[in-house]
Amino acid sequence: MVVLLLCAPSLAGDDVTVVLGRPEVGKSVGQAIYGSIRWNEQQSAKAALAVGVEYRHWFANRFGIQVDYNRTNTNAVFDSISIGGLLTFPVTRHEISGAVVRRFGRPESKLRPFFTMGPGVLLFDGGYAPGGNVGWSATPELAAAGGMDRPLSRHLSFRIAYSVHFFRNTGFGDPQFHPGMARLQQPTVGLSWKFWR
Repeated sequence: MVVLLLCAPSLAGDDVTVVLGRPEVGKSVGQAIYGSIRWNEQQSAKAALAVGVEYRHWFANRFGIQVDYNRTNTNAVFDSISIGGLLTFPVTRHEISGAVVRRFGRPESKLRPFFTMGPGVLLFDGGYAPGGNVGWSATPELAAAGGMDRPLSRHLSFRIAYSVHFFRNTGFGDPQFHPGMARLQQPTVGLSWKFWR
């Protein structure tokens, strides 16, 4: 990130934002099936923040693209419908995504709303769980977000956003799992540095 802050003039007008978020996963749509046992599966956030970096490149005054990465510690929770069991183990979730950005309002406005939408991938590091090492797995996602920037100075802005991510629950590399769909909701706040010519 330090390298990005020192680059010019190719980054003129672009911005880099360090964000903090609190992920929450909504209800699973469908269920995970393992053999003859049916499970409800979801990710539940620990009492820890997600930390990420967003980079935006602007093609015009109101349109651009965004690439971002964030990481958070979560719990994977499997709730058995058939046998009444509950299985929980820690998971580190990484997200890498891209999006198209549409900005609204006047450049001189004190509040600058925006909307983003695009694809990404969620990577899960399951670590150790009952029965052994869970390991890595991945699933594609589609994410949309709305928010606004509040300029604090010529270069610095405060960003607040709320995103919704749609994805298929991971089976953590076990081919016997057939997971259903889920959604992840994540409010974020951050500080943004804007490059100038």
